[in-house]
Amino acid sequence: MKKKKIVIICIVIIIVVIVIGLSMFNQNKNLNEINIQNFMNSNNKDDIITNESQNSESIEQNNLENPIINNEENLMEGSENMNNQSEDIKINLIVNDKTFTATLNRNQTVNELISMFPMTLHMSDLHANEKYNYLSSSLTTNSNTPGRINAGDIKLFGNDCLVVFYDSFSTSYSYTDLGRVDDVEGFVSELGRGDVTITFELAN
Repeated sequence: MKKKKIVIICIVIIIVVIVIGLSMFNQNKNLNEINIQNFMNSNNKDDIITNESQNSESIEQNNLENPIINNEENLMEGSENMNNQSEDIKINLIVNDKTFTATLNRNQTVNELISMFPMTLHMSDLHANEKYNYLSSSLTTNSNTPGRINAGDIKLFGNDCLVVFYDSFSTSYSYTDLGRVDDVEGFVSELGRGDVTITFELAN
């Protein structure tokens, strides 16, 4: 009877030892897996940081090597934009087979006007100081009150009335400024009094 109890106790002890051993083995296995995962994550993070650092250094190096090229390209683009915005437009006004040049401003109204060129208009005389014609299309306006009109001025009254002035006078009316005839004296002399036909075209 005593031997039987001893055998049972030994079996129980062995089972307990086995259970404890398996538990410790599983814990160690989990710890190893966690350590391996942390190690891999750490390496990946280091790789990302290294790549970002290399890319940043490459960009900085490129900027240092090519500062003159980059600045020259920016200056050239800016210069082209300024030239396009500030360059005036030359046109011809043909009166009685005589050609007179005029210089137009570069703005939206003028761009719309010259898109209609070449055109021949019957210009009516008004107040012995201007010739005018109502265009077939309305144009964009940017009107202001100049206070004074000078002979040779080319303006838009309202949004569709093209006016060429051949005398100087004070005014309270508003106009969109288009440009000015270059040879005012010769142009005024050729216009004369009364209605006239004028052909408008872009100068070569």
